[in-house]
Amino acid sequence: MGKTRMTVLDVKAGVSSLRTQLLGSRVANVYDIDPKTYLIKTAKAGDKTMVLLESGIRIHSTAYMRDKSNMPSGFTLKLRKHIRTKKVEEVRQLGVDRIVVFTFGAGDEA
Repeated sequence: MGKTRMTVLDVKAGVSSLRTQLLGSRVANVYDIDPKTYLIKTAKAGDKTMVLLESGIRIHSTAYMRDKSNMPSGFTLKLRKHIRTKKVEEVRQLGVDRIVVFTFGAGDEA
């Protein structure tokens, strides 16, 4: 049977990988795949990266564009309003928890 949840070490490795790919890139858009899964599309100097976030299950970059909802959820619309075009300033793990913190923008823009 395969893994169903990420461990603290999985999150640490994922954050390290995402940090190198995302820092300095801008959020192009946010999509919801289902109520617990989101896709964040970023771009940096012509280099596009998509990050798949599934609450409590996984977080990683992907090259595969998944089927999106026809109508975005209210939460997705709120994310789009606040983080679209913002620069990814930081990606870090909160202590030794399975929590990943993304910081978008800088100073008053954060």
